[in-house]
Amino acid sequence: MWRAVVDATQGDAWRTRQLPYSRTADLPRFERPPVREVSMAIQFPQLELRAVDLGRLRELLQDRYPEVEERAPVPLQVENFARGHRLGMQFQFALMERPPIPMLIFTSVDRSSLVQVQGDRFACAWRRTDTVDYPQYETLRQDFVRNAVLFGNFVEEVCGVDIKVTQAEVSYVNDIPMSDGIRPDVLAKALPSLYSHDSARPEISAVNISQRLTFRTTDRGGGVDYARLHIDAEPVLTDHEPVLRLSLLYRGEPYERDQRSPGLAPLMGFFDEGHDQIVRGFAANTTEEAHRLWGRIA
Repeated sequence: MWRAVVDATQGDAWRTRQLPYSRTADLPRFERPPVREVSMAIQFPQLELRAVDLGRLRELLQDRYPEVEERAPVPLQVENFARGHRLGMQFQFALMERPPIPMLIFTSVDRSSLVQVQGDRFACAWRRTDTVDYPQYETLRQDFVRNAVLFGNFVEEVCGVDIKVTQAEVSYVNDIPMSDGIRPDVLAKALPSLYSHDSARPEISAVNISQRLTFRTTDRGGGVDYARLHIDAEPVLTDHEPVLRLSLLYRGEPYERDQRSPGLAPLMGFFDEGHDQIVRGFAANTTEEAHRLWGRIA
């Protein structure tokens, strides 16, 4: 599926030329966003992998991700777009004749970058550390392309099959400080209070939110649902201070349903669209005061 990408590569510059990222002109940008974690992941039918096969994958990733953790595989969360079906996601459990392989987490030396692999899911993630700040989406995107190509070639080598991506997702988790009188959540200012009749009513410090936005193609006949943006926020007490944890996740079907192996470029286009919607959702659910604090550019 993705072997041709690797065979023709001449380093990261080739990948950038072949899978370019073009940022939308009016997309907000922040110099100091409160991003805590970012993940880009794909899901696919269960692969016929054995635990012994994972040794080869470790060899391929060892230079950049020398640390390895082993955990139990997690059930997939799947968006169901069937008409008449209850809105939302499902947990999907694979039926297998043999015990599932473990989920392996390959981690960089500084613990900020990682690759997660299990029999039906592949993910690249970044997390903030005391020494590493958010590197911007463009850098994370390049890391995903490099690692996805490597994993795709590994699957072809070991299993003799292409990866058939069924769903993809990109997610951002933000920890927004609520100290110094800053109320970053728009709803805290917009929603009416139970005490609205009282001029001395207590101030709303934070509001839990949960939104689901479904995206549809513009085809004739009403189009087809293909992705959802999940926006969730709740107050959380961390080790250092109270924060508003604002999570945004864009998940769905990256390819047209009659396509079999359309390649990596459409998948990256889906991620780019998801990142675009996440940034807009983040900006819409936070205040102008907070934007100034984070150094909003556009």
